[in-house]
Amino acid sequence: MSNNLIHNVSSSKFWDERYISNNTGWDIGNVTPVFKDWCDSLAEPSKIFVPGCGNGYDPLYFADQGHDVLAVDISEYPINQIKKEAKKQNITIKALKCDIFDLNKNLFNQFDYVVEYTCFCAISPKKRDNYIDMMNKLLKAKGEFIALLFPLNKKTDDEGPPFHVNLRKTLNQFSSKFDLIKSFKHPLSIIPRQDNEIYVHLRKK
Repeated sequence: MSNNLIHNVSSSKFWDERYISNNTGWDIGNVTPVFKDWCDSLAEPSKIFVPGCGNGYDPLYFADQGHDVLAVDISEYPINQIKKEAKKQNITIKALKCDIFDLNKNLFNQFDYVVEYTCFCAISPKKRDNYIDMMNKLLKAKGEFIALLFPLNKKTDDEGPPFHVNLRKTLNQFSSKFDLIKSFKHPLSIIPRQDNEIYVHLRKK
């Protein structure tokens, strides 16, 4: 894995260029069925944080269902798209262009849920412990981390993004700050990723 690549994925320019060139293979073009099902099961309005939100289909859906949502991405292009779509649909949502590692401390201990999909695998693997620490700080006491971890089947030494996710190692990394509630291959995973991702539900210690 080249140091140049690691540097690139940590820069907004790298991701801006992906959006400009429409090189967005992670984008499924609609709300994620797994997260729609999860959101529909919530009993009351909640505060939800979505890191690396991309074009924001999931956070827009959460906000449309009455939740207080903050969607964050390092690139301005998807953030502008979310704001445009929110205005078009009359949805109240907060969308912020920011590196998730530079978030304001005022956001700490503010969220009931973090919803993760294709952000964890997009950052440098060297920053995964920092990511876990940041998500922990954002959540309220006993707040919950809801994720689809992807890709499980990619070779470890292949360059990314996306970078390989080793499930056992990843859950061990999270275990210092989170308790595992459940993890399983979700029946609502999109067909191309059914054998390459896993649903994980964690709770802040």
